[in-house]
Amino acid sequence: MGFTPSEKVKIRHHLGYLNVTNSATFVLGLPQAVETQFIIENAMNLVLPEAESEVRNHIAVLNNIEAQMSCDHELLAVTQVGEISIREDEQEALDKRYLRWRRGLGNLLGVYPNPFDRRYPGDSTGGQAVNVPVRH
Repeated sequence: MGFTPSEKVKIRHHLGYLNVTNSATFVLGLPQAVETQFIIENAMNLVLPEAESEVRNHIAVLNNIEAQMSCDHELLAVTQVGEISIREDEQEALDKRYLRWRRGLGNLLGVYPNPFDRRYPGDSTGGQAVNVPVRH
């Protein structure tokens, strides 16, 4: 059956890949296609049909965690409401949970999360995106 275009958008989003039709970067002053995109595109098209439901489950969990992270902004302004104490490390705990499920989605697809993702820089066991100056 394969994934719908909407599901592919969410997979790219959660793994930190681009959702654009054609993207380029500059290498030595010349436009070059973004090399990392083919990794996720091929992976989404090669998922075993028997594993599609597990990928969809991971997408749903990641969507829910992300929704909770974005809907709990008002909790950042308070530490207690009446007798109810607010968990001060909720956002950090949600980030950790999100990263765990994100890595699980990556495992299902056989790809690392994009190490260039600005939300979670370097969140890839495949290496970290860094700029290193060249010295002579």
